[in-house]
Amino acid sequence: MKTQILAALGESGLQNASALNAGLAANDRIKYGFSLLQMAIEHAGDPRQPAANMKRERLAAGIDDPNLDAAISGARSVGGHCRIPGAARILGRIEEDMRLMAAPVLAAGAADIGQRLEALLAALPDAKDDLVDPGAVSAMTRAGGGRDSLHQLVMDLHKRLNALQAEMAQEMLDGAAAYGLAAEDRPMVLAFMAGVNRTSPLKFNHPGLATTATRTGGRLVIQNDIGTTDAHVIVIHVQDLLVSVTYSDVHAERLAFFQSMLAPRGFIWEEGRTSVLAAGAPFYVATGQARAADTAACLADLAFLGSRLVFLIDWNRARKQLRSFLRGTDRITLLSWAAETETGHRGFLELGGATLVNRAIEATAGSAMRFGDRLCEVLGNKETLAFLQLAFGAATSGLLSAQPHALIQDRVRVALAAKFTDEQRQLLGRAAEHAGLVFELAALVRDGMQEDSVHRTRRARRARGFEHDADQIVADTRDAVRRRPDYAIFLPLLEAADQAADALEDAAFLLDLEPLEGKALGTLQDLADLVAASSREWVKAVGHAGQIGPAAGMAETEDFLVAIARIGALEHEADDAERRLAASAIAHAGDFRQLHLFTAVGDKLETAADALRHASLILREQVLEHVVDG
Repeated sequence: MKTQILAALGESGLQNASALNAGLAANDRIKYGFSLLQMAIEHAGDPRQPAANMKRERLAAGIDDPNLDAAISGARSVGGHCRIPGAARILGRIEEDMRLMAAPVLAAGAADIGQRLEALLAALPDAKDDLVDPGAVSAMTRAGGGRDSLHQLVMDLHKRLNALQAEMAQEMLDGAAAYGLAAEDRPMVLAFMAGVNRTSPLKFNHPGLATTATRTGGRLVIQNDIGTTDAHVIVIHVQDLLVSVTYSDVHAERLAFFQSMLAPRGFIWEEGRTSVLAAGAPFYVATGQARAADTAACLADLAFLGSRLVFLIDWNRARKQLRSFLRGTDRITLLSWAAETETGHRGFLELGGATLVNRAIEATAGSAMRFGDRLCEVLGNKETLAFLQLAFGAATSGLLSAQPHALIQDRVRVALAAKFTDEQRQLLGRAAEHAGLVFELAALVRDGMQEDSVHRTRRARRARGFEHDADQIVADTRDAVRRRPDYAIFLPLLEAADQAADALEDAAFLLDLEPLEGKALGTLQDLADLVAASSREWVKAVGHAGQIGPAAGMAETEDFLVAIARIGALEHEADDAERRLAASAIAHAGDFRQLHLFTAVGDKLETAADALRHASLILREQVLEHVVDG
């Protein structure tokens, strides 16, 4: 095997795998040195701030020099320079490790790397008396931006080392290029790859998730390229049932998302570190660890970790694509759901992402959506989140089963149309709730004519509660209509019915003031019975309206029309009863207060009957128009 590897690399190829391992280990030490210098310079600018010592990172990089732990806290500004304890030693290590890292690549015949290496090492900052120029350190550690730097060279070397590592693989373990493994490493690599392979189909046509595994420094090292972003890297170390993860990302939000995904496995994270990328944009590094109780638990940690990586690919792109539909926290909620359920977001992006949803909106929303509207402002947060979960699921399952894109797109459109229809049904449901409250109020007034003061006060209190709930339904409907102007008819409908609720609550209040007595009380009771009967018919009418559509049978339509007609007839009877009450109260009321109370309660009851009649006519017109034009 070794002969085949060396032949593949050419005559001046690597002499042995240890050179490659040494180069990868040097990469860790160089990045530690860069971070140490940057954080020291940052601390020197504001020495009053608490200083980290990066001891854990030093040990993870395999550097046995505890004096470096004081480099950050001891850094101070001196004129235009910065004195960092051990700066000359740090830069000397960086130069040595750069040569170690470049050696395997140079042995593979990469002449361009040698020229860059010598030129960049010649430009290393002078660290006489441990004084360094912050500008020179910044130039050394930046990457990208069209100008070469030592950091850019490190990133390029790391890519080539990973490629060489894959070429040198002594074996493939379920897709992982592996070499130099100990017997105990193989189950660990296989567990990690089982997780990767279980979810990797969810990346669809996107490149990424290539894995290499080796043993270096007495521990298993697993690397995965995740996607294609330079600063998006994961390195996993396994030793003595301790799984250590080092993760870097240009997006702080995605780093936090990755950490949250590993929370179920008990990973403990250190504070993230910030370095400088192209044009001053930051990238973030975090280190987390989980110690397993036994081998089985360690294998489970690795399998779970491997299964999560696909959900990082294009994560930030998906988050941006969702801006027109969900608010920030709900976008994270959706992507978390997609990972937890192993639905993923790449299928959604493969089918166009935001374009997929926008086309569904154009096909189904009609006048419900205006230019600039966000979907959650029209459907509401909960319903929009539920729809997008359906869209993600339809995209993933459809692509995995090789269904035509047009069929999947149609499913998304149907799902969105159902959400718009559901909202109309929900508004009718809210109208039915309101009708029920009106009936409760009418029943309280009807049954409270001749009660004692304790019971009257209790009923008045209950009436206030019912009226408050009715007002809230109207307020909710007003918000819904603001989002969906095409449902504007529901607002005058409920506002008319709410006038009945207000009038009935006023009647309950008046009845609590003083007991009514005399012959006029019977006439008032008749009026209250009529209003209660009208409110019962209103409940029926709203209920039947929810069952009527273009395909409605004659029975449903007939029941609705009968209820509407009964409300109209009862309103006429209530008018007559209110006149009889006025005549009886004038003739038989014991005093002016009784006369006024009879008249006021009768007026409220007649107002309620009129309001229900008005609401019934609005509902009748809407329902019949829906049946005829639907």
